[in-house]
Amino acid sequence: MTLNLSNEAILNQLGVVSVNDALLNQVSAVKKRTNKFEAIEKHIFDMHKSLEKIDGYVALSNSRDYLKIKHHESTNSVQNIEFNEVVERWAERYKIAVEKVNDNTYYILGLNH
Repeated sequence: MTLNLSNEAILNQLGVVSVNDALLNQVSAVKKRTNKFEAIEKHIFDMHKSLEKIDGYVALSNSRDYLKIKHHESTNSVQNIEFNEVVERWAERYKIAVEKVNDNTYYILGLNH
């Protein structure tokens, strides 16, 4: 199932309150760069919601034209481990390629096939 949301709707789903042209253009770039974005966007928003309980989220990257999965690093090592496990299970389940940047950040590269 594909959602095919507008760029503004995508930003709203990710919790962006103040939408501007620069952000809308960045979403366009992310959609073009992310392999088969339309096939995985629903899973991205589901991931965003599920990460809330462990202080994580999906957002636009500041440095690359990808969405990133981010976790506020915590002194709670169990929560940090859980974050990485959740991302890895999610990527495997939906066959989504992710690039691990560090222990609390991943880029969503797109469909893995």
